[in-house]
Amino acid sequence: MTEGGTQKKIIREVLVVPLAARREALILLVVISLIILLMALRFSLVRSVDTGNTLKSYQLSDLYLQNQAPVLYRALLGSVADILDLREENGSWPDIDLLKTEALPPFAGNFLPVGLRGFVWQRHTGDGWVDYCGINGDTLSAEKQGTDPLENSFILRVIDLQSENHPHPHQGRDNDPAVRFTYQIWMNPQVVEYPGEALVERGWKWVVGSSQGEAADVVTEQAGR
Repeated sequence: MTEGGTQKKIIREVLVVPLAARREALILLVVISLIILLMALRFSLVRSVDTGNTLKSYQLSDLYLQNQAPVLYRALLGSVADILDLREENGSWPDIDLLKTEALPPFAGNFLPVGLRGFVWQRHTGDGWVDYCGINGDTLSAEKQGTDPLENSFILRVIDLQSENHPHPHQGRDNDPAVRFTYQIWMNPQVVEYPGEALVERGWKWVVGSSQGEAADVVTEQAGR
């Protein structure tokens, strides 16, 4: 010790973590990492389904419909039950005039937005099925007026699964004794004339409801009728 000085003792406190505590912390870290990995995997799987990875090349999720196309799509969906009821009452597929008389949108355009009232609808029947094809007849005049008309073409197809001849693909099994009718909605991105029975080969897309997976055409059970 130097003269006139003081000696200070430096005491260092060292904490030693027990081996068991280190092991528990390591296990906890591994468990947390595993949980995060499983959550990420589950999110990836759910997202792959939601984004339509299960759809066929000729199918289109209704989530991708643009402009006023979703309005027309929902109107066609809502008309199916009435079309089937009218068929049962009259013994044949209802024509466009009858659907207008019944004030059934989108065939009766009074209940639609102005931009969709220019659609012209035609009925095309087969042995065991019917197509209601609609194209926008006001496209050219609407463009001249500076508006943005809906240029998509739509087909509502209703199929009798118990008929010998009907178009494919479709939801449901042929000649199923418990199921009579199925329906689907097809769309073309352009204003085109009615393509006939073959839609996939002509570039049309089967619009699939996001809440129904591939079953965009919900099967209507007719048992007991």
